[in-house]
Amino acid sequence: MAHWATDAVVVAQGYVDGVRLAGGRPLVIPADPFLIDDPGDVVDLLDGLVLVGGDDVAPEIYGADRHHSTGVRHELRDEVELAMLRHALANDVPVLGICRGIQLMNVAHGGTLHQHIDEHVTMRPHREDDATYGLHEVETLPGTRLRDIMGERVRVHSHHHQGIDRLGDGLIVAARADDGLIEGIEDPARRFCLGVLWHPDAEPAGHGAPLFRALVSSSS
Repeated sequence: MAHWATDAVVVAQGYVDGVRLAGGRPLVIPADPFLIDDPGDVVDLLDGLVLVGGDDVAPEIYGADRHHSTGVRHELRDEVELAMLRHALANDVPVLGICRGIQLMNVAHGGTLHQHIDEHVTMRPHREDDATYGLHEVETLPGTRLRDIMGERVRVHSHHHQGIDRLGDGLIVAARADDGLIEGIEDPARRFCLGVLWHPDAEPAGHGAPLFRALVSSSS
């Protein structure tokens, strides 16, 4: 049997490199059930938290019926990440949410998700297919931290079929795609609480760096 014919804890190298090249020390945290009840055991050791991309956030968390396109529920990951996120928010630990991460951030603030954006906007270019990133432009909104970090317009890589529906309490829209889909959110009342629907971890060298640099600098 091959060694990798087993469960594993993995994360895309782009997340690790993004934090490392920004001057931080990346730590990959597994979905340990212990953290559901005691997230501070790990979060209190961190200078910042990155919520990475991945499978769909379970609609049961925000009280919605399951759409036929929504993926299998990963209850342990959802519960662990929500517990860590809520502890980070309560203690003003800087947070950067990426793709699934922005969705989880919105849900943690009481918001909801579009489970299949193709029912609201055209899926392409947000996702070309199951194996290919979409490529499109987003516009950041005036007066937001995201505009200060990224400038007015930026061309991004994305790979998602879900998105922000009702915005969570205390959050503001920080960026939109040309079709109107929310691409960035932030909480202006916190030291650093920002989410993007695209993948800075997948951008060419340097392009995704501003978001990771902003997170690391806010953590020092």
